[in-house]
Amino acid sequence: MPRRKARYDEEACKDAVHGSRIPKDLSEPCHRLCTIRGIRHHYGFAQQLHGIPEFTRALNARDIMSGIIPTISRPEETPYCIWYPEVPTEDTLRALVQRYPDMLYHAARACAVAGYVDLYKELDPLPEVHIAEEAGYASMQKNSNGSQQIFQHILSQPVKFEIMNDYTRTVNFAGRRVAVLNGDTAVYSSLTARRKYYSPQGSTSIRYRKPWDTYCSYPHYFNITEDWGIDDHDCDAPEAPEDYVPLVYSPLHADLPLINKDKLIHVAAYNGDIDRYARLRRPQMLEHEWALVVHGIYHYPFFAKYWTTQIPEHPEDEGDRRDLKIRRAINARRIMSNDLSWLSPDTPGRVMPDLIWYPQLAYFAGDTHSWDDLLHDAFDIYKSDGDDEPEDPKMWWLSKHTRYGLWMEAESSSNKHFQNDISAAVPDAAQNFQCPHTNSDWWGDYYNAQSLYTSDRDRIVQLFDPVHAGSTEGPYNGMGCGIGDVDLALFLRDAISRETWKREIEDEECLLAHLYEVWDLLDLEDVKSKS
Repeated sequence: MPRRKARYDEEACKDAVHGSRIPKDLSEPCHRLCTIRGIRHHYGFAQQLHGIPEFTRALNARDIMSGIIPTISRPEETPYCIWYPEVPTEDTLRALVQRYPDMLYHAARACAVAGYVDLYKELDPLPEVHIAEEAGYASMQKNSNGSQQIFQHILSQPVKFEIMNDYTRTVNFAGRRVAVLNGDTAVYSSLTARRKYYSPQGSTSIRYRKPWDTYCSYPHYFNITEDWGIDDHDCDAPEAPEDYVPLVYSPLHADLPLINKDKLIHVAAYNGDIDRYARLRRPQMLEHEWALVVHGIYHYPFFAKYWTTQIPEHPEDEGDRRDLKIRRAINARRIMSNDLSWLSPDTPGRVMPDLIWYPQLAYFAGDTHSWDDLLHDAFDIYKSDGDDEPEDPKMWWLSKHTRYGLWMEAESSSNKHFQNDISAAVPDAAQNFQCPHTNSDWWGDYYNAQSLYTSDRDRIVQLFDPVHAGSTEGPYNGMGCGIGDVDLALFLRDAISRETWKREIEDEECLLAHLYEVWDLLDLEDVKSKS
């Protein structure tokens, strides 16, 4: 019999979140997540689901947070996060470790959240980087003296370890490794970010899809509560205690400050910075990260070489499409670096790039002899059964295949050989190719080489949060790989105060300014400094 399709029920989600009713259909992912959320927030809810691992972990976590030491009979029943939405009492944590010694680091992490410095020292865990970051955030966001003492105690140790893993929700004491604070912790304050449940078919835009949507291309990277932060409303988490921007232009510390490092990952990818990127990147790509990787590969050959070690040489069509886009960028960079050693008759067409002349020209670019030789061989490459060999293969190919993009490049070239050839093959080219065809879907019809080197983009500045990654349509094989006008913002931050910026910018929500508005602000600052 065909498998029955799960049916989304909004009322069932609402009731589960509020801990009043278990959804009838738990095969729907959204229903399951709402149920886990309800269990974590409402003691006594959904006890009958005990025995199903994901629900059992939530039930056990809720028991611990309520002061009850549950019976955990199998490893898969051990909860990872036992400190959200409530932190257990010190007595509960002490009793938990006495009964389950393997939960020492879970308990120590809870101490960091709550500031239980005496219990932390009593438990005497190894200095662990996730616990340190948890304590650091709590000390600054909750003004917790106990958390601050735990934070400083761990930082003062000559060696720190990674024992917990918030990406995989595992604690591995035997596999511990020496580590530094690297921004890989789902701290308590980040768990307060909530996203309202909705039907899996409720959004057609990837931008607005929620992490629990199985069709979402960019799910979030942390899920330590196993409910993806699902709720009956949307709510953002508080900002990280420290500003990421100074680290855009400063060396990275051995231990990262208490920042959200996502935008540093974007900058490292965009700039092709191998050391920074390799250290900062998360196990799963961020939204738009792959596009910035493409930019980094195009502009920095060393980054391209690094990425040859990260993905297959011939990614499958049905595999990760990002790998395919990255491989095309690698091959483009190799062409621009005059390397064709990777190319053979068996090279799949899907890994061949379109853009191979920016930001660098290969040796043969602009060469009329290469142009003539290539087009004289065009008939042998493109002929079909029954085609008669033309008198002039070059004119044959140009008459059949010239389009706006090629004409535009020829017209802008200082060498008129190319334009003259096209005009000979298509006498009315100047009239026919005044603009792209209305049905054109080729990016090359909209971005010629000259426009790539002399961009006339509208300068938009976001002074105090300048890194904004994007992957819209653009020239990099049809993709845009932008990061915003970070360079300008970095210099202007010292010249315009945050108070002036916030007071004068019209777009108060995003704090965006056009370049002409920035000059006005500089005048205001100058007047203020002289008064």
